[in-house]
Amino acid sequence: MNSTGFSKGDILVPDVEDFTAWSVIACDQYTSQPQYWHEVETLVKTKPSTLNMIVPEINLNSEDLDQHIAAVNRAMRTYLRRHIFHEVHDYIYTRRTLSNGKIRHGLIGVVDLEQYEFHPGSKTTVRATEGVIHNRIEPRLTIREVAPLEVSHSMLLIDDRQNTVFSFLEQELDQMQPLYSFQLMKDSGNISGYLVTPEQSERIDQALTALASMEEMEKKYGITDKGIFVYAVGDGNNSLATAKLHYDNLKRTLSEQKLQNHPARYTLAEIVNIHDDSFDFEPINRVLFGVDTLNFLQHLGRVHNISFTPQEGQQYFDCVIGEETRRIWIADPSSNVVTGTVQNFIDHYIQEFSGKVDYVHGENIVRQLAAQVDNVGILFPSIPKESLFETILIDGILPRKTFSMGQAMDKRFYLECRKIKP
Repeated sequence: MNSTGFSKGDILVPDVEDFTAWSVIACDQYTSQPQYWHEVETLVKTKPSTLNMIVPEINLNSEDLDQHIAAVNRAMRTYLRRHIFHEVHDYIYTRRTLSNGKIRHGLIGVVDLEQYEFHPGSKTTVRATEGVIHNRIEPRLTIREVAPLEVSHSMLLIDDRQNTVFSFLEQELDQMQPLYSFQLMKDSGNISGYLVTPEQSERIDQALTALASMEEMEKKYGITDKGIFVYAVGDGNNSLATAKLHYDNLKRTLSEQKLQNHPARYTLAEIVNIHDDSFDFEPINRVLFGVDTLNFLQHLGRVHNISFTPQEGQQYFDCVIGEETRRIWIADPSSNVVTGTVQNFIDHYIQEFSGKVDYVHGENIVRQLAAQVDNVGILFPSIPKESLFETILIDGILPRKTFSMGQAMDKRFYLECRKIKP
């Protein structure tokens, strides 16, 4: 074990015939593409699947949400009763071949929620990178309060510039026990998982502990007054926040002794080195639905000092309406990043004039949706991944839904599970 906020844990690995049907993409993907989720349902049919253990966010506004939530908990209890898992007690090393053929290396373990906060200004070792979306946390919290299991799509980033955690694992793959290897559905690449050896586990802990020192903070960032920051939440900000809120609720009802090793104190996650060659940060774009597009642009001009010609050093974004794309520069931003400035304006606009917003990965789908009447697409420039840790240390969390680690199809799929009830 180590005390950095991420460590090995008790992890349930499924014993199923069809892993491809079992493993589905994160619930917060394809939220404007119902056809994707219909096709997933067709692929899964009646087979055991993590699809039955989640509520895709595209369904969060459905009238039968309560029935969805009840079905999730029934499925979890059924899978436990049918003994479709075996439990391992260490880290799992993953090799995910992405849709572009590159390999992303990951390590699955558990986050100690005592060392995680999602509020701005946190000094914990595990920190949120973006603001949470509270209306997407509430149904997840309802599920978690009675669920016997958790299934996770959370990914944490480490700033391991010498690759001390992963380099030796890749070299010693033949020493590990293979757990699974299969093709992910819908052309999303493939994934293999391996149980690390006790000796490898000890070396992982040593490498993580070395990253969690004030000397490292000063060497990398020249900062010594912001606490020790080791893990940045790359994906699953809302999921980790849900686990934290559930644990905080338990703390009000249980003794300190019972909380010490309560399974809900921990939550399943995967860590990835931010310097892994397999991915770059992609912006998470916006699409507004049901707005007066001319009024939208006019009101933007009234609220901000904008220009449609290049302005050096100013924040900018691309606005897509119909078949037309216009780049807009903002001279008086309300946030230190353009995502925050535009999101602040969108929140203000919807409150005053109505409409709704969705968060969309990829440029093509934004353009498709923006071509429809009364829709507006917003395309953001990319954020350099190398600056993430220093930005969080200096500025605090980024605006909600600022960046994505790669394309939607390359997001983490649900796979392993964990018991969260004693």
